[in-house]
Amino acid sequence: MASGHAIIGRMDPADLDKAKLDPASVFAAPVDVLKARGLSVEDKQAILVRWEADAEALMRATEEGMPPSDGRGPELLRAVHAALEALGFRPSQG
Repeated sequence: MASGHAIIGRMDPADLDKAKLDPASVFAAPVDVLKARGLSVEDKQAILVRWEADAEALMRATEEGMPPSDGRGPELLRAVHAALEALGFRPSQG
């Protein structure tokens, strides 16, 4: 199993499962999902869609007065959308 962020090489099944549940625990940035070898387009999309949902939830919490965990909500969401578009998928509209 990987110990950290930005897995660029082949990903083992445990890391794939972890990435689908908590992408930020496996990848440093959405673009790293695109660079990861050994992942199908469907796996990359699933990881990025989860990351999109997490970023949107963070932004909603911030709008409701909760302090952001890292201050990267809007930037992270833009990065996730760019990665989804690079795969040929249309990001959600929130």
